Amino acid sequence: MRNIEKDEIEMAARREEMISAGFRIFSERGIESTGMQEIANACHVGIATLYRYYKTKLDLVLDIGTIKWKEFGDYTKKKGSDCHVKKMTAAEELEFYLDLFIDLYKNKKDLLRFNQNFNIYVIHEKATKEQLLPYLKEISIMATAFHELYEKGRLDGTIKTEMTEEKMFASTVHIMLAVGVRYSEGLLYSSDDSDQIEEYKFLKNMMLKEFVVQKGVREKESAL
Repeated sequence: MRNIEKDEIEMAARREEMISAGFRIFSERGIESTGMQEIANACHVGIATLYRYYKTKLDLVLDIGTIKWKEFGDYTKKKGSDCHVKKMTAAEELEFYLDLFIDLYKNKKDLLRFNQNFNIYVIHEKATKEQLLPYLKEISIMATAFHELYEKGRLDGTIKTEMTEEKMFASTVHIMLAVGVRYSEGLLYSSDDSDQIEEYKFLKNMMLKEFVVQKGVREKESAL
């Protein structure tokens, strides 16, 4: 008689192995140029076994993207909780989130490389909105966090909210993510990794100067 619980544990472990191998190989070699047979070989399973879990390569890629961004989202939530982000001013919270992208570059270059390949691949494969829904749900954490930050800035006056939320989001989060991707893929030249981190910090500080209201200005406006 089959042990259903044991079967489910084994299936979950095998799926996790497929996710891990797929993420590693896709990040190193690119998604378009990697076949499902390579993933099966890395997992030491037959190609038919891999296809029992994932009917298409797109299914595997979408699952990897969803899981990896969920992991980063969970990490972000924990770090925010540990740093008491809810008690920060909007300006302090903006710096916290910008620093997260530098942290992502320093410690998760493979995720940045995968993400760039992911975006190109899902467009090429014409992935539907329904197929992308679980992935979009996980990456929406960035937009949700930024919305809360922006609304906090309206109240405490520590960031400039003359620019719309959408434009500020694109001018900070999208740019920080795009630069991290290019650094991780070696598309922007620097002599070594420390130079790139310093350049990343310089970009962060430029954004803070652009969007943070200086203390003296805040106090003057409050007095009016």
